[in-house]
Amino acid sequence: MAWEQVSGSTRLLSHAVGVALRRAVVSLETGPFSRWRWPGPTPERLVIAPQDIRTADPTLAADIYGGIFTFAGQVVETGGRSPFEVPPPSPGWARQLHGFGWLRHLRAADGALNRQNARALVADWIAQEAKAPALAFEPEVLARRVLAWITQSPLILEDADRAFYRRFLRSLVRQVRRLRIRFLDAPDGYPQLLSSIAVAEAALSMDGQSRLVRQASHRLDLELERQVLPDGGHISRNPGVILELLTELLPLKQAYAARGLSPSAALLGAVDRMMPMLRFFRHSDGAFGQFNGM
Repeated sequence: MAWEQVSGSTRLLSHAVGVALRRAVVSLETGPFSRWRWPGPTPERLVIAPQDIRTADPTLAADIYGGIFTFAGQVVETGGRSPFEVPPPSPGWARQLHGFGWLRHLRAADGALNRQNARALVADWIAQEAKAPALAFEPEVLARRVLAWITQSPLILEDADRAFYRRFLRSLVRQVRRLRIRFLDAPDGYPQLLSSIAVAEAALSMDGQSRLVRQASHRLDLELERQVLPDGGHISRNPGVILELLTELLPLKQAYAARGLSPSAALLGAVDRMMPMLRFFRHSDGAFGQFNGM
């Protein structure tokens, strides 16, 4: 009985600490000091666009242009409405929509029509940013959106007028600022590491952010050293996370070089350790092993 009481008290204490942390995060995001949390001058332009090395399917661009969005095994036809105004069929579908990873399919198809469509969809999101659902600002979803907007910025910004460019950059800065804070609230493991990658890539991609680059690189190094094990595995022991991380870390490594900076020993070491592990889990036909929840 005494043990049950102690165990129950521990759970209550843990819950209270979690609630207090979440309230502190919200306060930081919305409080009077929020505008001073950017460590340096507000960026005025993007100077590089790291590559998105994920596989893209240009045939999906026609579906997206036609208002057909297929995520998490569910299909939604918007009927001419913005996808951000349509009730989502599931949280999984909504997370993929707000993550913007699907922009790569529009870039693969290229063409003026797909560039206009990408710009219109990003503009739709910015217009409803203040009303976006809470899951759109979950650290992992937020990190994916930041990475997608940066890597696909040539698609979004080509032929864009100055007013849209400024709205886009202001929204991106707000989201990176929010992500730096939400890191404290992110689930341990991959979401924290992905958040660190996104902030580092954003810092490298924006002009005049040397201080943020240093801060973000330090945070990233700490997470890489903590999460990438000596054998190249991830602390979750999910092999799929290795592939996910490498698809972000390899372009990030090149982003440092593009800005004339040397990637840290922690970043280079993590990539070097993970590559053999990735090969280990690949079948002879190149397919990735499906196990451990994958």
